Formats: sequence, C-alpha cells, structure tokens
Amino acid sequence: MSSDKHILIKKYLQQHSLVESNIRSFNDFVGRRMQQIVYELNDTIPQEEVQIKFGKIRVGNPNITESDGSISELSPTEARLRKLTYSAPVYVEITVNFGDNSDSAEVEIGRIPIIVRSNVCNTKGLTKEQLREQFMDPLDPGGYFIVNGNERVIVMAEDLAPNQPFIEEGRRGLTLRMFSQRGPYRIPTTVAETADGILDVTFSRLKNIPAIVLIKALGMLTEAEIAKNIGKQDDTVIVNLYEYAKVQQPKDAFMMIAELAGIQGTEKEILDRIKQRVDSYLLPHIGLTKESRAEKAVTLCKLLKEFLQAKSDPTLRTDKDHYANKRIKLSGDLIADLFRVNMNILVKDIQYTLQKVAKRK
Repeated sequence: MSSDKHILIKKYLQQHSLVESNIRSFNDFVGRRMQQIVYELNDTIPQEEVQIKFGKIRVGNPNITESDGSISELSPTEARLRKLTYSAPVYVEITVNFGDNSDSAEVEIGRIPIIVRSNVCNTKGLTKEQLREQFMDPLDPGGYFIVNGNERVIVMAEDLAPNQPFIEEGRRGLTLRMFSQRGPYRIPTTVAETADGILDVTFSRLKNIPAIVLIKALGMLTEAEIAKNIGKQDDTVIVNLYEYAKVQQPKDAFMMIAELAGIQGTEKEILDRIKQRVDSYLLPHIGLTKESRAEKAVTLCKLLKEFLQAKSDPTLRTDKDHYANKRIKLSGDLIADLFRVNMNILVKDIQYTLQKVAKRK
C-alpha cells in the first residue's frame, strides 16, 4: 500500500502540468466567456434615445506600438527585456441607433494581459526550434502573465459553491443559506425561524419576509398545494399555513411584502416595485422574469423542507470546509469578474457621451 501512496497525483502530473488548469481557464474566458458577458450586457442596457448594442468580440495577438507609430508582434522574451506588459488588444462590434440612423463598426475597447502559452499567445503552436529562436525555454509550461517586464501569476481563490443550500447554526439559531448566482448577480437567500415559529426568508434588501406569504406571491395559493410541495407534515408547517390563511391572492401577498419592506407610493407603483425586486433578487439563478415565479415557489418549498428536516435531525448540518461545498476560482473566473465590471463602466461612459451629443443636436 505504501508504494500506491498519492498514485492519483503522480498519474495526473505525468500527463498534465501544474499550471494547465489556469491556462485552460484563461482560454475558456477568451474563447467563450467574453462573448457570453457581452451578450448578457446587451440584455441589461437601458434603451434610451440613443441605443447601443454590442456584437462579436475578439482578442488580437500580443503586440506593441512603437514610438514611430508602427505595430509589431511582441514575444514574451522581448516583453521581459524591454520591461513591457505582454498584452493584446480587444475588439468589439458596436451598433449605434439614433432615430432612423444606424451605424456599426469594430472598435478597439482596450487591452488585456495574456497568459504565456495560452491560445492567444504568440508562442502557441511553435516547435522547440522556433521557441529557441525566440530565446524561449521549450520546457517552460507558461501559465503566467508578464506585467512591466515582471512575471506574475494569479493566485486561485477559494469560494463557497453557488446555488446549493448550506445549513448551519448561526446568530439566529438554525439557518439555511443559499448563494444564488446568475452572471454578475450573487445574492444570498436565507431561511430562518422566529421565536413565534414563523418561517421567514431574507434576500437582498427584503428582510424577514414570511415564507408562506412569499410563496403565495409567487402564485402558489392553496394551502394543500403548499403543504404537498413542502412534503413534511409537522406543527411548524400547520402554524405557518394557518397564520397566513387570509392571504388568498398574489396581489395581497405582494402588498404585505411591500408593507414589511417599507415601500411607499401609489398602489400601482408599490406593486411594480415589489414585483421587480422579487423577480430580480429572489433566486436569480432560476430566472429574472415573472415566468420563473412558479419554479421559484417550488424551489422555496424544497428549501423549507430541508430546513425542517435539519431542525428535527441535528446531524443534518453542512460542512462548509468540505471540498464538495467549495469552488476554486481560476484565472479565467477572476478575469471574467474584472472584465464584466469594466464593460459596465464602459457602457455607462458611452451612453453618457452619446446622450450629451444627442442633446446638442
């Protein structure tokens, strides 16, 4: 048995390098996730007087603009020797609509540092001889950036797994928490029980909303249907169903939630605001429209069932330190977060400039 120690690790290292996972993550970001983020962004851009829309995005090869204006390819060795950043330009198609006029163009929106030996690196596909001609070590596995001539690596970040429940003892006693993630959204949803035995849900700015009221707001109205979907008969369920039996319509449920959240205005304004908050911030990984409400109601019932089972069985607690409940964020994941933030800033800048130009005619 002693000779078989760490056999999986040894076999893995025979076929893969230690930095391969970071390179593959970066390749996935450049090849797939950048475009995905741009398409997500299109759905969230408010269409005002001047409308903008993004199309295809692509990353060029690492290059350098010399002092005379000429552009030449950049090798990792040259970047080290000249204290340069090994980066490549990013191009995206932008369409601008103003009234009956429309114009499209591919523009450079910035530059992005490139991982050495990734798919967009200038050393990709070179033979050992060609690498030696560029003063590169053929055994160099890559996996690092070159910033101002210095080699830099991205440290992998450890995070709790999204979209799955965690049951633990907290300040409020037993709680069930789920980090619901959808693109840029990562919103914690918490299920807990008050001293009076009322099950409540907290998400975003909506705190301590009775779970049964929220389920009825989502369209599951009859006590029999709610009890069937929770699937656990105990005193807590009966108390909660009895407490809010008078709430018979989604509109009444939404008004009760709005009152608890302190939303003011006319009845229509209140309903519009609270519906928008529930659709956008409650379990966003399921969906962001009213068509997703039925599925959200069923999911909420399942979460209540898990909470009640954990309440009666002390062994049902989540080990947050177990690696099945964690995710490792690699280079592609971390750069994707940065890219998403900076694209949002760019969109706001473009919109502000175009609106200013439109107002000046």
